[in-house]
Amino acid sequence: MNKLLLPLALLALTGCSLNKTASRVTSGVVDAGLPAVFSQSDPQYVKEALPANLQLMEILLASDPRNKGMLVNAAQGFCGYGFMFLEEDQPERASFFYLKGQAYAERALKGATVETAKKKDAHPLFWHTFCKALYMNINRDNPEAIAEIPTLEPAALKLLELDPGYYYNAAQDILGAYHAIRPRMLGGSPEKAAEHFELALKGHGADFHLSRYLYAKMAAVAAQDQELFERLLNEIISAELKDGDTRLANEVAKLKAQKLLEKKDELF
Repeated sequence: MNKLLLPLALLALTGCSLNKTASRVTSGVVDAGLPAVFSQSDPQYVKEALPANLQLMEILLASDPRNKGMLVNAAQGFCGYGFMFLEEDQPERASFFYLKGQAYAERALKGATVETAKKKDAHPLFWHTFCKALYMNINRDNPEAIAEIPTLEPAALKLLELDPGYYYNAAQDILGAYHAIRPRMLGGSPEKAAEHFELALKGHGADFHLSRYLYAKMAAVAAQDQELFERLLNEIISAELKDGDTRLANEVAKLKAQKLLEKKDELF
């Protein structure tokens, strides 16, 4: 190599390495700081602040595109933001966020499939499947989305094998959504959906009210069980919330439950 080009090449490589190192250090800070976001009691504050953090994750991933931890955080961030803050009023934008979350989770899987996934793949597999389920639920008029419904069950069953309690038993929420979304004539069962949502609310999932909200919105509506619908939503609305990692999700669940209860006459 030309003697003049060699220092330039080394400098470029060093710069690339420094960018990746800085990215990994910053991604560690982001990862450690996420519990502080989830512990917030002011949803509006998070709604306004979180997009900048999502953009930061994307900037970091541009320098370190194979950073699995950051890919999983980005998947959770885009999926969670769409569900918590966009789905009711901006479903098209929420759909875009779900697809972005799903794409980041797929990158984190690094080629692993439902059949080949191991325990180390459980978290990206969960967010890939959860984002997909949320996308399907608000795009039931899209044949391509509906055609993907059968993929939810094997993925959720695999998650129950790999890490059953992850994210407050939310693999059970996916199975509940699967049985609620499917029409009865194609094997759907609101009763089976209710069984899985009940399992999601066991143990450490008992106080995670977004599961209770999904139970009401999906299984109770699919079964046309107005009494169950009202009971679940009123439990959320009347719950005394505790500080901790579920605080933000539960504050959002309260707001969403109140809005859904107001639509009762349209749903029953």
